[in-house]
Amino acid sequence: MNTNFIYHVPTRIYFGDNQIQHLGSELKKYGQRVLLIYGGGTIKRIGLYDKIQAEIKKAGLECYEMPGVAPNPRHTTINRGAEICRKEKIDVLLAVGGGSVIDVAKFISPATFYDGDAWDFFTKKAKMTQFLPVVTIPTISGTGSEMDAYGIAGNLDTEEKIALYHPQLMPKASFLDPTVTYSVNHYQTACTGIDSLAHYLETYFMKPNLFMLESAMEGFMKTILKYLPVALQKPTDYEARSNLMWVSSWALNGFTQGGTRQPYSAHRIADELTAKYGLIHGLALAIVLPRFLSYTLNDKTAPLYKAFACNVLGIDASLPDMDAAKAAIAKLEELFFKTCELPNTLTALGVDDGKLGDMAEAICRGDVLKSYVDLTKDDIVKIYQMCL
Repeated sequence: MNTNFIYHVPTRIYFGDNQIQHLGSELKKYGQRVLLIYGGGTIKRIGLYDKIQAEIKKAGLECYEMPGVAPNPRHTTINRGAEICRKEKIDVLLAVGGGSVIDVAKFISPATFYDGDAWDFFTKKAKMTQFLPVVTIPTISGTGSEMDAYGIAGNLDTEEKIALYHPQLMPKASFLDPTVTYSVNHYQTACTGIDSLAHYLETYFMKPNLFMLESAMEGFMKTILKYLPVALQKPTDYEARSNLMWVSSWALNGFTQGGTRQPYSAHRIADELTAKYGLIHGLALAIVLPRFLSYTLNDKTAPLYKAFACNVLGIDASLPDMDAAKAAIAKLEELFFKTCELPNTLTALGVDDGKLGDMAEAICRGDVLKSYVDLTKDDIVKIYQMCL
């Protein structure tokens, strides 16, 4: 087992209630002109917008705004933000919102210095070479984008959704206030909790792992399983919200991956549903993940799934591997579709079988999707069919 890796996460984290008092001094490190990037009216409704403006004003900074970032971020939104940055000579980007808002800010950062369509970064026609600093205030848990160097965006014209990595996409600082997530509704809380769980689960199955990291991942997943139902029932429970917020930040920052890149097969399959049908990522994952696990269950994977079943879900270790694995999948379905009350089929969301082959082809690109179980185009189509 090769355990060589480099781990470096330079993001400064301000965690807890009222840490926003440090926002002005943090932004001021990077200049005077701030672009505030956000989605709809939620940050104004919960009072966060006014707090941000007060801190920016107190620090003597100039604030420009870019509202209206939609879920499943689009390359055209990135282009719009880059144009604002060039026109207003922006020094630092402040992203306030969920993963879509933060990812848009990450890509605006290099797009500001590129005289062309930001989609060129995703198609490898251009390289990211210069960056604006990004500071984030996540208003929802689950994506981990506030503490990683990844981002994802889509192109509505080509119906593509592509993830990119660059070390300079790492936010300079992130303000994690669990009280900000009190207003997140049942549906969004469920979707983001499942997204975070899937991040760990897909890494956990990539063997061999360091025992230390496997143990850490088991603890992280137990945290989600313990506190997600609490947050669904008691949205203002600080203990639940703080645990979910912090555990999601560690899902993709490279710690549990041991510095290696993971294929995240179930995520890729779910991403195509967001690209082609606009489904919320966490909801797509909830529908895909149990079917993905069922389809890939065999004599080789059963012991992997049993480890999760026994060490995380507390399923009887005396059960045969296959039985324990099936029990684990059933437990996940119970969590996703009963506790979280999410739709359990794609058909219920208006998805038919018209684009299944196209989605599978986009994932495989003439090859196979490599993971702890390699999947062909036909395999992926069958998984989609199980989700209908």
